[in-house]
Amino acid sequence: MDEIPSFSRKDCNGRVDGEKVKKKKKRSKTTEQHELTESPQEQTEKRRKKKDKRKNSKTESDDNLQTHTGKKKKRRKLDNEGETSVLDDGVSNQHEAQTQELQGSRKEKTSRRKKKREKLKQTNREDMTKEQTDIRTEHEEEPNTRDEESDPPDVIITAEKRESKTQKNQLDSKFLEELKELCPKIKLESQSKSYIKDIIRYDLSRFKEFRKQGIQMRDGRFSTAENERLKLNVSNFLALTGVKDAVRLFFPCRYPKEATALRKLKKQHRFFERIADGIPRFCGDVYDRGAKVYDDRNYKGTFTKEEEKLLLKYYKRYGRNWQKISDKTRRNCRALEYRLSLIDKRRGPWRSKEVQRLLRAVRDHILSVLKSENPNQRKPKRVDRKILYKNLPWTRIGETVKTRCWISCKSKWMSILSARMSSGTTFKGRKAQEAKIKLIKAMYELQVEDAVDIPWEDLTAVSGDVLPSNVQSRWHQLKVSYVPDWKNKCFADTVDFLYENVLPGMMKECEDLDDDDDDDDKLKVDQMKSFRLADIFQDINEDECCDSDEETVQQEKNSSA
Repeated sequence: MDEIPSFSRKDCNGRVDGEKVKKKKKRSKTTEQHELTESPQEQTEKRRKKKDKRKNSKTESDDNLQTHTGKKKKRRKLDNEGETSVLDDGVSNQHEAQTQELQGSRKEKTSRRKKKREKLKQTNREDMTKEQTDIRTEHEEEPNTRDEESDPPDVIITAEKRESKTQKNQLDSKFLEELKELCPKIKLESQSKSYIKDIIRYDLSRFKEFRKQGIQMRDGRFSTAENERLKLNVSNFLALTGVKDAVRLFFPCRYPKEATALRKLKKQHRFFERIADGIPRFCGDVYDRGAKVYDDRNYKGTFTKEEEKLLLKYYKRYGRNWQKISDKTRRNCRALEYRLSLIDKRRGPWRSKEVQRLLRAVRDHILSVLKSENPNQRKPKRVDRKILYKNLPWTRIGETVKTRCWISCKSKWMSILSARMSSGTTFKGRKAQEAKIKLIKAMYELQVEDAVDIPWEDLTAVSGDVLPSNVQSRWHQLKVSYVPDWKNKCFADTVDFLYENVLPGMMKECEDLDDDDDDDDKLKVDQMKSFRLADIFQDINEDECCDSDEETVQQEKNSSA
């Protein structure tokens, strides 16, 4: 085969470049020769023709651009009107479908948002009307909730919504003033807003009705008439709803399968207000009383040693969760708490160090009360008689004493205080007989139908500088010793029996005592309104220290053994 000549890149480029250069040179030579032979007129005509060609080419390009843009504008107009253009039918159809889908989704979203805004406005208006017209009505149905699947609506805060929020957070001054007039004993400043709202919701209208009837609101222990009315209200509610037991109404958590149905029934038929019908007390107090009366775990007798061991075991495990301990032991929560305070505490006579701890604990509390009343006074010297025995924090005092429960601390302090207030004088012989006669006369003049309504504080004026608890114990001794079958008699019958049958015999024994019953001043005795702190706490030894932890542990072991 013949060999192919090899050429380098430089040679090829040089060859091509050389040919091109040669052609250019030839062309340039021919044009120069031709221009030299032509006349100047011919040259000018050629130049004009070239200019005309350039102008024509520019105009054609401009026309093409105008026609192209016009077609685009026509296509846009047709697409907006919904018609298909001639050009690109497939593209126009796709564009039309996309626009329809977008428009449809936007319309659906706007319609949903409008509906939800209307629902929110309606619920806000309904809440406003309910709060203004009837405070006692309960909301049986919950407000309309938003759909989770739909898109969330725009947040719009209207004037009505702002007003409802302010009304819910703030309490009306009118209602507060009415509450202060109807219930002056309640300290609204110390109570929470939720507690005050519940009183306004359930009790305010009831209190107004009782005030129109001339009935005053009551507190303290329930009378026999109130207990009977409570039982009647509960039985009527059971007949209305068809529930088997009252235990299910007061303790629905003990029946987990029926709990939801029971709570719905209670809301529908307004259980909280129906059981308090005709009872001039707070609905919450009536409910607590019913829970105590109808608790099947209450009043089960004394605790056995096994039950005490279980109580201590569950208390170490669950702490102060009394509801859980009650479920385990089948005992009432209050009974469990009361029994725990008595377990592992020393009994019998008090030692001197225990008395010192008790006196110091009571004195510290009284000094804190006096300083809060008069902060400018450095060392208070006298104390009012009611501060000495009213509203003392016995649980805290029992914790400071350590070796005694709060009940024994209370009884010990009352015995010490009664001796200090009366300066050690005791009623014996004729004085004791005179005190009994005065007490029977004063009780007969009160004309009280129930023992709950007895003003024990006022009856202390008959006996002198004594405590209300002393008067109560003296009255109990009179019933037990002189009235036969006193448990089955009402209070009025016992008073009449003592006044008619027992009092004449006592009067014969005291011949020197005046028999005039009309003078109230003869029954009263001058009382001291305040006492010196040094006289009440005279035997506190500041140098004597309290018991150490080791001694208290040994005392607890000895008491448990």
